[in-house]
Amino acid sequence: MKKIMALILAGALSMGLMGCGGAAPATETAAAGNAGSGDASGYPNGTVTVVVPFNAGSNTDTQMRFIQQYIEKELGQSLVVENDGGASGTIGTTNFLQKEKDGYTVLFSLPTPTVFKPVTGETEYKAEDLIPAARISQAAMYLVVKDGSAFDMPAEELIEYIKSNPNEFTYANAGNGGIAQLALGVFLHGEGLEATSVPFTGGTADCYTAVMGDTVNSYVCGEQDLAGREGVHAVINLGTKSEAEEFKDVPTLSELGYEGYVTDNFSGFYFANGTDAAIVETFSNAVESALSSEEFQNAAASSNFAVQFGNAEEFQKQVTDTVASITPVMEAMGLVTK
Repeated sequence: MKKIMALILAGALSMGLMGCGGAAPATETAAAGNAGSGDASGYPNGTVTVVVPFNAGSNTDTQMRFIQQYIEKELGQSLVVENDGGASGTIGTTNFLQKEKDGYTVLFSLPTPTVFKPVTGETEYKAEDLIPAARISQAAMYLVVKDGSAFDMPAEELIEYIKSNPNEFTYANAGNGGIAQLALGVFLHGEGLEATSVPFTGGTADCYTAVMGDTVNSYVCGEQDLAGREGVHAVINLGTKSEAEEFKDVPTLSELGYEGYVTDNFSGFYFANGTDAAIVETFSNAVESALSSEEFQNAAASSNFAVQFGNAEEFQKQVTDTVASITPVMEAMGLVTK
């Protein structure tokens, strides 16, 4: 039975978003400078801390710092980025939820700690404990193989191989219950196919190394993590059709005749549940104004930063729909612990 998985966002920023690897906990803080001249009436007057639950220098952190100054101008507040990495982003998310729900602290994250890990039951919090406030970007996930390997074949033939050889095909990913495992796992489960997931806690770099060393047959990663990689190429687009020249010819599952499977990575801002709705709306509006400004658009174009903004209502619906669609699949895959 097919399961629809509509995940959104992950920046087509060439630097790419961090996978789901279990990086060691680390906290780094960088002040943003003076607040801009914007007037976001109704928002708390003071410095706003943006918690990034990944280490400083990670691609998620880089993305946040790229958009920081433009949001400050529209919000009329200084933003301070606080890195709190570890355990695929769940440490920083847990700590974030323990802070005051007064609008002075906001989370900027990927879906692994905000959606997938809570569904598995591995976290103290649930996805409902977070309020999606503003979606920033999205990009597809891909099934990748080594150039010239035995699995360097057309997508249709590769799927036929998986059908004919249950559990023999192996795919590396950046951790159990993360988007890289589920991007292919949802399709396999929906079509009644079986392949072997091989998780690596070191992230997509370890997955790439494993494929190049012929330890596994393939790996799953986002568009931004694949861009510029030598010796490998994408065989199947597991998400939304790409507009990037490098990936536009990679067939989607829909183009291959398998409807209802769309897995994109995404990044966005969240508040803790219980935060005043007016604060969430004001912040969302400020982000939208910032990303639609001519100044930001010019900077984004020159940096190859693709934005697909979603307001609080749109982002909330996507997260809610994702939880509803992925939960039974994760249960069937044995990923839900409680």
